[in-house]
Amino acid sequence: MKFSLKILYILLFTITASNATDQLYYKVGHFDYKHETGGLALSIKNVTDKNFNIPALGQLSQIYEFYALTDKNNFFSGEGEPARRDEYAIYASTGLQKSINLNENFSLVPSFSVGLYQEFDQGKDMGFPIQFKSEIELNYYLSKYSFIGLTWNHISNADIGETNPGSDSILINFKIANY
Repeated sequence: MKFSLKILYILLFTITASNATDQLYYKVGHFDYKHETGGLALSIKNVTDKNFNIPALGQLSQIYEFYALTDKNNFFSGEGEPARRDEYAIYASTGLQKSINLNENFSLVPSFSVGLYQEFDQGKDMGFPIQFKSEIELNYYLSKYSFIGLTWNHISNADIGETNPGSDSILINFKIANY
């Protein structure tokens, strides 16, 4: 089962990152900062050129995201953690986002996605492989194609699993382009 999930994650990422007209950008930050199971989060987000016009919500863009989560020797874990352990996990998701321009330099980007989560070694057990992510980004545009921003998200299984510990993360997102 775990091997097939790894293959699914790799296929999903490869297929979604292959379109040259899509917008890729990166995020780095602290996964699950509220709990002792925190870790370093590295993410690649793909905003596709496929849009949906939904009444009352307007134009939404399809997104794909791939997270790699790690914590070597509890470097990111909360204080008082008794045992040294290594935590690893991956999360791949797809969903929709809306970019709201606040002015010519700032945009607010709420999104919602659903994905598959898999922990490894002593990674955080999220209670069920299917996880939902609510997210909000605040981006500052340096140019038409480059920005830096701050992201907050919450990932949980919406109580469809036996347990639902959830996670809250804060990340810095960026895209630097010279065209």
